[in-house]
Amino acid sequence: MKKSIAAMLILIFIIGVWIISRIWVFNQNDNALDPLSPQVTDSIDIPTPSPTPDPFEEERLLAEQQEAQRLEAIRIEEERIPRRNEILDQSRLLFEGYFYDEAISLLNSDDELLNHETMALEEEIQTAKNNLVLFSGDIKHISFRSLILFPDVLFPDPDSPGGDFNEGFIFQSEFLRLLPQLYENGYVLYNINDIFSKDENGVMVKNDIYLPPEKKPLIISLIDPSLQFDLRFPGDSSNETQSIVTGFANRVVFDEDNYLVTEVITPDGETIYTFDGDVHVALDAFVQENPGFSFRGHKGIIAVTGFSGLFGYDLPYLNNEETRSTIIKICDSFKENGWLFASFSYTHNRTGFWGPESTLNNIRWDTERWLSEIGPVVGLTNLFVAPFGFLLRGESLQVILENGFDIYFTNDFNQAVSMQSSHIVMGRFEIGGYALIRQSDILDRDFFDVDYVKDAQRPPITRR
Repeated sequence: MKKSIAAMLILIFIIGVWIISRIWVFNQNDNALDPLSPQVTDSIDIPTPSPTPDPFEEERLLAEQQEAQRLEAIRIEEERIPRRNEILDQSRLLFEGYFYDEAISLLNSDDELLNHETMALEEEIQTAKNNLVLFSGDIKHISFRSLILFPDVLFPDPDSPGGDFNEGFIFQSEFLRLLPQLYENGYVLYNINDIFSKDENGVMVKNDIYLPPEKKPLIISLIDPSLQFDLRFPGDSSNETQSIVTGFANRVVFDEDNYLVTEVITPDGETIYTFDGDVHVALDAFVQENPGFSFRGHKGIIAVTGFSGLFGYDLPYLNNEETRSTIIKICDSFKENGWLFASFSYTHNRTGFWGPESTLNNIRWDTERWLSEIGPVVGLTNLFVAPFGFLLRGESLQVILENGFDIYFTNDFNQAVSMQSSHIVMGRFEIGGYALIRQSDILDRDFFDVDYVKDAQRPPITRR
């Protein structure tokens, strides 16, 4: 009996040990799956799960790249805008001044700046160039003397005839009023040497002029801009000379920015500097504001005598090197600004020279003197403005032609251009008080409204 009991206890003990061992193994496996239970990392190798792919990541990266590219394109375009606008502005100025090919070339000078604006302007320019027409009408030439700035000084009594200054000169106010009317009436300043030239055989030819349909060429000249006026004026046959007077600009000078201006001494004694004190600087200023008034930058002709100074300075033959250097610099600057120079003779003397009593020797002496003393200052020229409009004949005319003057201007405005194989003769219309009062019908018909232009202070004219 005792043995049976003992065997039973042993069996129960073995079964209990087995049950406890199974419970212990079960708990160990359960703890391995519990994230809160302590892990033994050096004894159990647990693989790391792979992250789940983001299906929008590639699209997000592409969008960021595209936005960065867009912002960079905007930055580059913003940098180009000032450069493009500068080229557009310069091209428009060239276009307005009839520099068609130059304007188109500038527009295409930088491929990076090309856009719809540059292409539209290029198309506009090319269309305008294609629409140019051959001009076949008469070519007008008008002349002025220096501008009267202070009529009260020259004409203190407006009811009294003003004499030569009144007849031969135009007021500053009148000149500034007529320029816009010339422009509005379709005139374009044109280079006479681009109209007439000599071919390879030395024969004078007339070149074709192509302009917009509503435009017509105009020659403007300023005669004897001495600003000293110790000379005899047309109609004065005496040997006496006028006294130097005020009422005009004092001289031409360079301002601090190296632009040509007129130095003006007012009746009150104040010295001022202006861009409209004489024909040349006033015309330069007008073209600056209205480039369409000038064909390819041309302005006009400055006709120079040899005995009364130039631009308010003494003559270069006085051996004053400083004066000579100043005058040469001024002349060079005017030429760079589109002006041509012409001879207006050395003496501008009617007696024995530029009139019915002219002699061959006097003409030769006058011409050679101008060429030796004035020519080196103003430069070579083929243009000759005849004093008093007198047309030389025979051997006297040959002196002018043999010295290179193959374009000869007279005062006969109604004369059609006379074209010879060796030269041309062309009339000009001198505009001063006489023309404004006695020839207003011509001015009204061809150029401007005289009633609008003529100054109320203009004295009467007595000469018929």
